[in-house]
Amino acid sequence: MYQQNDQLQWELIFRSWLFLAGLFVVFILNIYFLIPRLLYSKKYIHYIFMISVLLPLLTCIETNLSSQLKRPLTVAMPSMNRGLPLEFSKEMPAPEGFKSNQRFENDGKSSYWMHLLIMFLVAGSTAAYKTIFYWIQEEKTRKEIESKLKGNSANEPGYILVKSDYKVVKIMLDDILFVESANEYVKIYLTTGEMIMTFMRLKKMEDELPKSKFLRVQRSFIVNLEKIKAVEKNKIHIEHKKSIPIGEQYKESFQEYLGSKFVK
Repeated sequence: MYQQNDQLQWELIFRSWLFLAGLFVVFILNIYFLIPRLLYSKKYIHYIFMISVLLPLLTCIETNLSSQLKRPLTVAMPSMNRGLPLEFSKEMPAPEGFKSNQRFENDGKSSYWMHLLIMFLVAGSTAAYKTIFYWIQEEKTRKEIESKLKGNSANEPGYILVKSDYKVVKIMLDDILFVESANEYVKIYLTTGEMIMTFMRLKKMEDELPKSKFLRVQRSFIVNLEKIKAVEKNKIHIEHKKSIPIGEQYKESFQEYLGSKFVK
């Protein structure tokens, strides 16, 4: 009798660990594969289909393996050779071994649905957790970008300082029409008709000018977007009847800018 009790305890332990292993597999598949690749990509139908197929399959495998560990308990009845013979009647309870066998059969029928329900709960709670986590991360990133944009717009000066003819010249950004490269120098053309030359490469000037107002449209030209009057084929017309060609490698970025400002 003690040996049978020990056997039952070990079987219960193995079945519990087997069930926990199934839940762990569901958790790993859901959090590292299904949610990032399907749910986060807004493929909701694919996610529901995969969950509906995988969870019953894993539950079926787990319950089948668990049933292999179940051994019916048979409790020996007292020997009929000793003492007076036993009389059986309808009111007499069934032998203990019969009850144990019947209990194992009932457990096998109900455990599948119970385990399947628990696996669905684990998958649902994991999906809810990751969805909330992704939403928090996106909101955090959005707020950081907004704060940076506000900070840049607030701290962004309205002028630049350049050296020209042995003196430092203050140039207002709104006065710049376009900037042209001249080897190791750049020429800054202003709305006043004045041209200021400074020792600087065009790439350096491009980094110094705010991206929200200035755009490089050719290897040798940076234009003030606010000064554009018209665009004709591959040319940009700006104030004072100046026209600047658009380079092939800069067409895409310029078209994106036009698309963002185009009124449909």
